[in-house]
Amino acid sequence: MSWQGTVGPLGILDDMVSRFGQQSRVSGRARRRPGPVITLLLLLALVTACSSDPPPDPAASPDQQIASFIASWQQLNPDEAADLTSDPAAAALMMSEVTTNLDPDSLTITAGDVVTSGNSATTTATFTWELPDAGEWSYPATWTWQRASSGADWTLDWSPTVIHPKLGERQTLATRTSDAQEGVMVDRNNNQIVEPVRVYSIVLLPAQVPDLAATAAQLAPILSPLDAAVTADSIVAGATAAVAAATAPPSDSSSPDASGQPATPQSAAPVDPASIGYTVINLREADYLKVKAQLDGVAGMSFPSEVRNLPPTRDFARAVLAQVTPVATEKMAGTDGWKVIIVDTTGGTLETLADHPAVPGQRVTLTLDTHTQQIAESALSAVTQPAVLVVMQPSTGEILAVAQNSAANAQGAPALTGQYPPGSTFKVVTATAGLERGLIAPGQPVDCPGVYEIEGRAIRNSHEFALGTVDSTLAFAKSCNTTFANLATTMPADALPAAAADYGIGLDFVMEGATTLTGSVPDAPSQVQRAENGFGQGQVLITPFSAALMAATAQHGTMPMPVLIRGSATTVDKPAPTRSPQVQQGIQTYMKAVVDEGTGQGLEKFGDVHAKTGTAEFTGDDGAVHAHAWTVGYVDDLAFAALIVGGEDSIYTNQVVEQFLGAR
Repeated sequence: MSWQGTVGPLGILDDMVSRFGQQSRVSGRARRRPGPVITLLLLLALVTACSSDPPPDPAASPDQQIASFIASWQQLNPDEAADLTSDPAAAALMMSEVTTNLDPDSLTITAGDVVTSGNSATTTATFTWELPDAGEWSYPATWTWQRASSGADWTLDWSPTVIHPKLGERQTLATRTSDAQEGVMVDRNNNQIVEPVRVYSIVLLPAQVPDLAATAAQLAPILSPLDAAVTADSIVAGATAAVAAATAPPSDSSSPDASGQPATPQSAAPVDPASIGYTVINLREADYLKVKAQLDGVAGMSFPSEVRNLPPTRDFARAVLAQVTPVATEKMAGTDGWKVIIVDTTGGTLETLADHPAVPGQRVTLTLDTHTQQIAESALSAVTQPAVLVVMQPSTGEILAVAQNSAANAQGAPALTGQYPPGSTFKVVTATAGLERGLIAPGQPVDCPGVYEIEGRAIRNSHEFALGTVDSTLAFAKSCNTTFANLATTMPADALPAAAADYGIGLDFVMEGATTLTGSVPDAPSQVQRAENGFGQGQVLITPFSAALMAATAQHGTMPMPVLIRGSATTVDKPAPTRSPQVQQGIQTYMKAVVDEGTGQGLEKFGDVHAKTGTAEFTGDDGAVHAHAWTVGYVDDLAFAALIVGGEDSIYTNQVVEQFLGAR
């Protein structure tokens, strides 16, 4: 290929080369002809200039700037984000103010598709603010991005609508919260269980009394009628301990700190002895007013007061309230309200952007009956041993009262979870199993010897009384151990566990507001074990809760589902079967006879009372044989179970029930 043949047709290139050569000659310098190299470069430049495809624009869309803007603001760094706007100063000021006012836990911004038209682009951004003490707030906002020319940087066209479409100049966003009205906890009759009560603290100031022992001796007889635990000795001991604790030297601070260096000693401010106080007792206002005049005559005392939410009495339903109150409190809390608003420079509200009104707390209704609870507690007040009384409504399973005396309260909640041998109250279960199999029935004769022997084990009636051959109804009423021990041996090993489960004994209930246990009735593979279980000794255990449920089932015919909070659903691991009318009537006949002619005599004056009593022997810590006392039963639509731990004889639980029924 010759260069002459290639270059010739271009024309203009020949002319340029010609002039270049002439200029060289005019200059008088000898130059080397550029020849083919210059020609090729000019050719390439011309071809490039004539191309129809424009060069690519590396910034055709503001995707990168949008991502940077969002990242900076999501990191709550509005100043950095503002640098990407058309007015960084104004943007930084407003974005910082809004971010500070809303004080979000987090901010999430999601950009939608970007629509580009020349040097302008738009996108819709979705804001999601997580606001403290409020909630999640989301909304869309349209952003417009601009650039001066192709290849120039994109900037966000700034206006307050970048933050929110309704936000204007000299405005900002703010939140307002409103407290939810707290719910209340009431009993079945709509009586508020916990109410505001003024409480006075009886405070002794040891430094202000010349003779602590004398002051204690003066205080004790004033306060001990209100709380037997308050004695002169307890006052002296408590006051002495309070002074010692307040004036104790600070702990040794010379040991090395976490860095291994000796800690810097810190001098504690000296305690003013006159400020040291010992709270002897806290009294409700009604009790305080009874002794105020006497307390005013004692030197060195202080009586600060405050309002507290308290039940009707100090020990009112303590076993239940200790468990149900946290559950009720959560329901009563409600949900605080919140809103997001646009405000002007004076703080005035211009517009509400989001409004979530406060949701008041629930009204939590317990199945307890305040009057029933109080008379049940009163019936136990004179008992010195731990004593409980559980009351239930058979038709609904609603718990009306869970009463415990002070000794029982000291043990926690034995009314609901304490497991004890049931004694003869378990004959309700044994009789039920016999009735279901046709082995006994009211009017059918049975033997009631004073002693019944089975495989070398002698089972005795109380004081070995003997009735001979009698109606099974009388044997039940008089509580013949020998009769029901013998009956149990004639039934399969699982007969008593199955019958007990029909009454709720041994089942696992999940009841909102309280934890309950129901005892256990194991299978009895041996005849001796079956005989002992048959009259409530052996390996059988029940709880006062399951005893009340047993009585309620006897009245209702089918086990009701126990409940403490109205509207809640109790679950159980095994559904209760429907009992035949013959079995139900048979048990009711037996329990009625206990009151008419048996161990429950004296209860008949309180109506159509049905009952079963029991004493359950156990070996005490002293090595001697003692007995728990039981009385269970029902009258009308009210079932009850009374237990005195170590009560020795059911005549005492009968007295508790008599006092309770008499006060209804």
